[in-house]
Amino acid sequence: MMDGTVTEKILKVQMLGGFSMYYGGEAVTLNKIGSSKSVRLLQMLLLSLQGGISKNELMDNLYGWNERTDGANRNKNLNNLIYRLRGQLSVCGLPEEEYVDITEGMCSFKSQIPLELDTWQFEEAVKQAKNSGG
Repeated sequence: MMDGTVTEKILKVQMLGGFSMYYGGEAVTLNKIGSSKSVRLLQMLLLSLQGGISKNELMDNLYGWNERTDGANRNKNLNNLIYRLRGQLSVCGLPEEEYVDITEGMCSFKSQIPLELDTWQFEEAVKQAKNSGG
């Protein structure tokens, strides 16, 4: 053992051209039944890292709007999905954390894990291109 420090693992997320995640070089796969909504929820949270996304917007995107489905059921369904996503992330090799923060109706991805998203890299490249006048 050297000096007791541990190299921090990074969660790398690819969202452009397909969705994939790697943690410490290992693929992270959400493989439970019904994970498609979990993946969509995770993607929306990751795309909204800066300011979060409202629970209403998440419910609309995940469950649509249907006169037969009232808001209370959609809210309950979303809360259950958030709970399942937290568990799925832990089961697939990520450290146990909350991962989803809900404050005053806004949801956001919250983690102590360092993140690297290809969408950030793309946005930075666009900003640099604009600033260079090209």
